[in-house]
Amino acid sequence: MTKAITLACGDFDRTRRLLDGTVGIEGYKPKFLMMPPEEMFRRAFEGAEFDISELSTSTFLLHAGRGTCPYVGLPIFPSRAFRHAAIYVRANGGIDKPQDLRGKVVGVRSYLNTAALVVRGLLADEYGVASEEISWCIGDVDDPERTTIPVPKLEKPADLKALPSGKTLTGELLSGGIDALVHYNPPRGFDHTAASPFRRLFPDPAAAERAYFQKTGIFPIMHLIGIRRPLVEEDPSLARKVYDAFAKAKDLAMRDLMSQSSPKVSLPWLNDDVARTIALAGTDFWPYGVSRNAAALASLTRYAFDQGLSNRPLAMAELFHPSLLET
Repeated sequence: MTKAITLACGDFDRTRRLLDGTVGIEGYKPKFLMMPPEEMFRRAFEGAEFDISELSTSTFLLHAGRGTCPYVGLPIFPSRAFRHAAIYVRANGGIDKPQDLRGKVVGVRSYLNTAALVVRGLLADEYGVASEEISWCIGDVDDPERTTIPVPKLEKPADLKALPSGKTLTGELLSGGIDALVHYNPPRGFDHTAASPFRRLFPDPAAAERAYFQKTGIFPIMHLIGIRRPLVEEDPSLARKVYDAFAKAKDLAMRDLMSQSSPKVSLPWLNDDVARTIALAGTDFWPYGVSRNAAALASLTRYAFDQGLSNRPLAMAELFHPSLLET
C-alpha cells in the first residue's frame, strides 16, 4: 500500500522525471504542486502545508537557527545560481567596481532571499565590502505589489529600511534614490545596448563567475528540499527514499543534457557549453549530498551568521536528516 503525500517543487529538468512519474518514491504516492517560489516558500514556512517542499535556503537557515523550522533538510539542491549577474547599477551612476558600493544604498526585494544573502557574502569575501558598510532598501522591483514591505528582525544590527508605499526599486535606481539593485531578474529597462539606463556591475558576469568557481569551488546553492518533521519522524527511511529519487531524476537529466546525437535542450551550442562546464567543474557539476557541497554549505552558514540571519554558526547536523550526513 502506498501513502499519499504532497510534494511542492519547481519544474526543472532535474526534477521532471519525478514530476512525470518516471521516478517514484518507494512506498509513497506524491501529489505534485507547482507554484511561484515565493508563494511556495511562504506556505511552507508559515503553515507547513506540504509534506515535502522545495525551500529557500536562507529562510531555512534563519528558522533552523531559531529552532522554528517545520522541515528537516535533505541535501538535495534543485536550484543553484551564481549571482555576479544579479547586481545592477545606474549606467551613469559612477559605480564601476564592487568597492564603490561601500557607503551606498542598495535595493533588494527581500533582505532574506538567498540571492541577496549570497551577493552580500560575495562582496565581503571577494571584495572586502561588508554588508554593514551598505544601507539596504527593501521594496518591490518593477511594480508595486505589496501593501506592506516587511523589514526582518535580525540577530545583528543592520541598516535596513522599507521603500515607501507606491515606489519601486527600479524607479529609485533610475532617479538616484538608490545606487544599486540586487535582484535575480533584470530591472525593467535593462538591456545590453548603450541606451540602457542600467548596466550590470560585472560587465562579463559569466567570466567573473567562472573565475570565482575556479578560486573557491563554490557553485552557490539557492534552494534545498525539506520533509515535514512529523512525517520523517514517523518514517525515518523516507529521507533516504526522497534523496535517492531526486538523485535518480537528476542523473537522468544529466544523461539527456550530455546526449550529443539528438540534443534535448534548445540551445545551438549546447555541446560546447557542456564541454566547457565539465572542463571547469567535472562531470558531477550539480552535486547533491553534504560532503560534495561542503564549501558551498560552509559559505552559506557563515554568511547567515555574519549577516544576522542566524545567532550562531550552524552545524550540518542541525540542518540535515542524520541518515544523510554521510552523503
